[in-house]
Amino acid sequence: MRSFVIIGRTATASATFLLEDLPGSSGRLDVLLRCIRAATLYSHGLRQGVRVYLLLRGGPAAPRVLRIDSNQVRFIRPDERSLALLVKKTLAAAPEEQNGTFVEIKAGVALAHADLDCVLSDVAGAARYVLEAGGVDVRGVALGQAHSAFFLGDHLGFEAADRDRLIAEGATPLSVGPLTLHTDDVVTLLSNELDRSHPSNA
Repeated sequence: MRSFVIIGRTATASATFLLEDLPGSSGRLDVLLRCIRAATLYSHGLRQGVRVYLLLRGGPAAPRVLRIDSNQVRFIRPDERSLALLVKKTLAAAPEEQNGTFVEIKAGVALAHADLDCVLSDVAGAARYVLEAGGVDVRGVALGQAHSAFFLGDHLGFEAADRDRLIAEGATPLSVGPLTLHTDDVVTLLSNELDRSHPSNA
């Protein structure tokens, strides 16, 4: 199992965003949507054993966590608009208050009215990594654990409190190379490294 947790500092937690103007109306939810594609899809296929968590902290409905499980989800498409529509329908269908636990809205798609604590509980027992510049090179790390969880910031990066919390929880700083990359590109590179060492997941 591999988990990718993307913290959207401004990504909207409500369904009020416009499909025609994702960057301008959703708090840059588009950044997080591209990570769903990068983590779960390959050419003509869906990776197995992948969970993606979108931590949505923007707007009055925040915080919420949307979780996608590749073993159960159906009809994930690679284009951004389709992914946005999936998220929009999920946010619209979910009750406002959910007592901090995940509620399955449709097969493989769940939502929690919660924040980072909920995610940490859901990935309990996983080897945890914080993606950041200056971290240990991924090619020098054995990613052979049964479950690995990778925490990534959005276009604004991590808030200091989140990073400190993750390090305190035992997360290892990890880097995919010498340059700072877009979040979805980091997910792509991590997925490729994991695919190479665990080809049965694809």
